[in-house]
Amino acid sequence: MKISCSLCHQEIAAEDINLSQEVAKCSNCNNVFSFSDKISSASSRLQERPAIEMPRQYEIRNDADGFVITRRWLGPAVIFLAFFCLFWNGFMVFWFTIAITQKIYVMALFGSLHAAVGLGMLYSVLAQVFNITTIKVSYDFITVRHAPLPCPGEKTIPRGDVKQFYSEEDTHETKHGHGHTYAVRLLTKNEKTIDLIKGLAGRDEALFVEQQIEKFLRIQDENVSGEISR
Repeated sequence: MKISCSLCHQEIAAEDINLSQEVAKCSNCNNVFSFSDKISSASSRLQERPAIEMPRQYEIRNDADGFVITRRWLGPAVIFLAFFCLFWNGFMVFWFTIAITQKIYVMALFGSLHAAVGLGMLYSVLAQVFNITTIKVSYDFITVRHAPLPCPGEKTIPRGDVKQFYSEEDTHETKHGHGHTYAVRLLTKNEKTIDLIKGLAGRDEALFVEQQIEKFLRIQDENVSGEISR
């Protein structure tokens, strides 16, 4: 949502907007004015969207200066991966036992790449079992963190850089054709696209996160090319 000065109609910069008191100051003419009427209008439009029920692995809690969404990674897909990882690494233990006891060092060297793959799968399984993604939303920053195991995708985004949030479907190749995952992305004011969170199994997960952030920050939902809807 853009806010313009009530006198000179210049667009107000994010740092000159006080969301908690719903007032703004124009840097051009120094006019201080309330924009509560615009907030009420935008909020009513947001409320018209169908509410997305909170997915099972999600939780929301209030924070001192905003709110926090947490998502547990644990899901049904990890069961197959865990069994495959156990089989793979068990075979590699057998492989290296033979190579070392028989002193066939070329065999051990050849298996090192496969062992690295096995360790990568083990790390992935442990991350999916224990990790939680935390999205903290305040009026100043949006932060994404993964813990306890470090994983790519952590970021801190200034609130003033955000123009719009939207959800999108990602398609990737699988052994059986095509698979789909979902992502929540944002557009910055200079039209740069940033992945907030991706790799989600269901579209309602992405739409839920998008809706909760937009509702808190009072961002009017606008159409973005390629976005998904319920």
